[in-house]
Amino acid sequence: MSLNRELDLERPMEDVRHEAVLNVVRTANVLSQKGAALFRHFDLTEAQFNVLFSLKYKQRKWTQSDLGRRLVVTRASITSVLDKLEEKGLVQRDAVPNNRRIYHVELTPKGVALLAEVEPLYRNDIHEVLGLFSDQECRGLIRYLERIREEVARRDGSADVTEV
Repeated sequence: MSLNRELDLERPMEDVRHEAVLNVVRTANVLSQKGAALFRHFDLTEAQFNVLFSLKYKQRKWTQSDLGRRLVVTRASITSVLDKLEEKGLVQRDAVPNNRRIYHVELTPKGVALLAEVEPLYRNDIHEVLGLFSDQECRGLIRYLERIREEVARRDGSADVTEV
């Protein structure tokens, strides 16, 4: 369905680039809402799932700051998310020797088990939704979105676009 119709606009948008951006944002929001509905069944928020997911795929020790940078959230936000995950027994924060202000964050066995249950369901949802595209089309979409992020970073003078 076109965005014009979905938003019930009375006349078509005039700027195709603005319409393209709005389509990306709208699609991201729709996918986010779908994920949030799944995560609620497991007493998780999307932010909490993203933290658990990120921790699963790290190879070295990460601090709260490392997580915050990768997930593009404020220090207060990552602290709040980690507090809730720690209360649920899904992550643990380990003090860094000789530094009382920094903690490494790790999944607990309970966090690993929950992620093993949730992630396949999430992936199944993604595969169902994106099943209308071939692998080649998905790679093309990825390249387009990467180009957009790279251009935004270039214009903003950012050296690293991995945080976007």
